[in-house]
This record gives sequence, C-alpha cells and structure tokens, in this order.
Amino acid sequence: MEKRPPDPPDPPDRVSSPVESMDLSTPLLPQPGVKRRLDTVNESLVEPSKKPMTDVRSSVDDVNPGFYSHPSLTGSPKSYLVNDKGPFLVHVSCPESDPSAGTSIRPIKFGHFLVKNKVSNIVRDGVKRVGRNRISVEFKSGLDANNFVSNPIVPSSNYSVTIPNYNVSRMGLVRGVPADWSMQEFVETLEIPEGTGIVLKARRLNRKTNSDGQINWIPTQTVVLTFQGQTLPERIFSCHSSLRVETYQLPTIQCLNCCRFGHVKSQCRSKPRCFRCSLAHSGDECNIPETESLCLFCTASHFATNKACPEHNRQRNIKSCMSQESISYLEASARFRPINGKTFADSVKATPSSLSQPITLPSQVSRQTTSYRKTVFLPPRSRPTSGKSFDKAAHEAITSNLPSSLPNGCAVSSPSLINNEVSPNENLLDCLWAVICNMLSKYDDIPIPSHVAQKN
Repeated sequence: MEKRPPDPPDPPDRVSSPVESMDLSTPLLPQPGVKRRLDTVNESLVEPSKKPMTDVRSSVDDVNPGFYSHPSLTGSPKSYLVNDKGPFLVHVSCPESDPSAGTSIRPIKFGHFLVKNKVSNIVRDGVKRVGRNRISVEFKSGLDANNFVSNPIVPSSNYSVTIPNYNVSRMGLVRGVPADWSMQEFVETLEIPEGTGIVLKARRLNRKTNSDGQINWIPTQTVVLTFQGQTLPERIFSCHSSLRVETYQLPTIQCLNCCRFGHVKSQCRSKPRCFRCSLAHSGDECNIPETESLCLFCTASHFATNKACPEHNRQRNIKSCMSQESISYLEASARFRPINGKTFADSVKATPSSLSQPITLPSQVSRQTTSYRKTVFLPPRSRPTSGKSFDKAAHEAITSNLPSSLPNGCAVSSPSLINNEVSPNENLLDCLWAVICNMLSKYDDIPIPSHVAQKN
C-alpha cells in the first residue's frame, strides 16, 4: 500500500486588494485622444483567465483582524497634500538584486540626468546623497515633487522613486480600544478632526507571554494608527467617545546576526558577527561567558546586545528624535556622536575577521606594567636638633620659694620693698608738679583755673 504524501504547506497569508482582484489582462476602454498600442490589441484576442472578486473587508478580517491597510496604499504611490509643508523630498535609488553588488548613485551624475530631461523647480543644492544607493531630491513645491514621482522618464531609466514616509504621514498611539474589535471595524467607526488626513494603517499591539516554554501573543487594547499628512491629531472620536492620540515612539531593534540596529535576524542580509566576542561568526556558536566577552561597540566586558551598553542608549535617543521631529535616521544620528568616535564599520575593521587570528579578551589582559626609569635609593635625612623649649621643672624651681610683700601676692619682689627703702622714682610725680607750678608762677597775671586743684 502506497503511503500518501503529506499535504503541501499553506501559502502565506496575503491581503487581497481591489487592484489585485481585478482582471488586469482585460483591455480597458481607450481614452479619447490616446492611441492604443498594437501589443495591447493582440493581447486582447487571448481569452484571459478570470479571477473571482473578493471583498477587501472580509479578506482583511479573515487573514489578520489586528491589521488594517487603506486600499489607496496598494495602487497609487505616496504624494504630498496641498497643506503639507516642506522640505518636499523625493528619494531615488537603483534596483539591485544583490546588496553586495556595490550599486551606487553619484549626486552630480543624477543631477546631469535631471538637467538633461529638463526636470525643473529643484532647490539649488537639493540633490544630495543619503545612502550608498540613494539620492534625495528636494523640490520647491509639493506639486513638483508629485509630478516627478509620476514622471514616466524615471522608471524607464532604471530608477525607482518614492516619497519618504516621515514626510507624508504621522504615527500615533491610541489606548483603550476593545481587544475583540477588528481593525477594520475600529477604523470605520472613527471620526477624524478637520485638518487631519485619513487613517492609512491600523495595527494592534500584542503582548508576549511565556507559559511552560510556550510563547503566546495576547492582543492588547493599544493600537498604532498612521495618518496621512503632516498633522497628528490630539484626539479622535469613536462611537461618541473621545480617544487621546499620543506620539508613537519608534522601537529600538537589533539584529542578532550582524549586531546592527534597525532590523531583525530574519531580515538580515549581512555577514554574521558574534555578539559575544565580536568575531566573524554567529553568536549561537560561541560559548564565551559574558564575564569574558568583548563588546563590539564600546569594547567593554559585556555582550553587544546588552541594554546597558552606551550604543543602545545612543540608538534609543536617535529613535526618540526621529519620532518627535519626524526626520530621517541620517539626520537624527548626526546629532549623537558614535561611541568612542567610531562607526559600526570602524568597529568591525578593528576586530579580527576569523578565529584563526588571536584575540585578547579583557580577562587575559595583564595588569602589570614595566618601567624603564632608574631607581636611585638615597639615605634617609637626619632629624634636626630641637631648640630650647619651655622647661616646666626649672620654672617651678625659680618661682616656688620667692617671698612676696605685696597684698596681691605678686611673686616678683624687689630688694627696696623688702628693706622698706624709698626708690628715687617714687617722688617723680611731686617733682613734675613742682616744675609746672614754678613755670606758672612766672605769669602772675594769668590766674589758675578754678577747676585745677591746689596742692597743699
């Protein structure tokens, strides 16, 4: 009995749109004044295969009820609105099949392409490089930028053009949306204030839980909304209720394959780089503990994925600046200097590329240093002789047995006091008084003042 082969896996979920569900092979009616191409007429003779029409709302709810996308995103390209403010930027790049092919665009060469095809209303220094394979063109008005995006000369010259999302849309966070609502149902009940664009996308945030080794995602009541235009409303209304709109903070994500920021491992196109020892191999194959690890960004003893790394703090500041001011990553990263003044490319060049080359880990670094200075040993200095100081015993021997004839007990006495002799200086006051009186007696006409006492 033959074994029945297993059923093939289900195709990936895909949201159908009115453009995809239409039969595009059927020729449309020719517009007046426009000639129909010959190949279109020949193709119309072949009977195309018909595809059934599907409802967009039902397909979105069945596939992913936690996500909503406006039908205009699948058809027409992004464009500037009438009320949008500058700068009116358009990004141009070359399609590449292999990211390692080294495809690049020079600003002056693409500027020559614009002059050659007479593309006008461009700012004088509006053509700038914003990446290896990306050029930014700044126009004087939003209408000129929209016309350039729809210009058929650009795709025919193997260029792809787009308007950056941060220039034509704003992302907000809304809380308190019931978890059992689908995003399609929630968007249909919304009332947007005047001056704000329509809701282009709606996405419900999920909370990750781990129970007995099994990972589950539980829907929350928080929804991320993307509004068309450059205005983020403060409040929106749903079912006669007011909902506050907060500015959505872009998350800081890091790849576990190459240690770069901005993408995850499943989307990585770079060579592996170990987050443990910074060598050119996958981090899952390395067994170095964190105490002996070497960070690729700051060269400290921790993993490159450690949240306490200064580079993680720098990336969080960059994402916060992008969310608050609606600018590109290139502009925001220029405001925060790299760690140790090195970029990611410089950090990779400074580390060995394979395990064949030895690497010195922090635990293997010797702390001993060698000095080449000559050491000279000198004899210690002799202590200086101390001078004559206060001798308490000699002082007591001098002052202990001295006689005192004074009533206040003075220890110092003179021989004249002991022998009751009169000192010659004791009559000095009387002699001074006699001299003054003798001098005044010569002037009899000047009487002695009344307040001067007469000595008998």
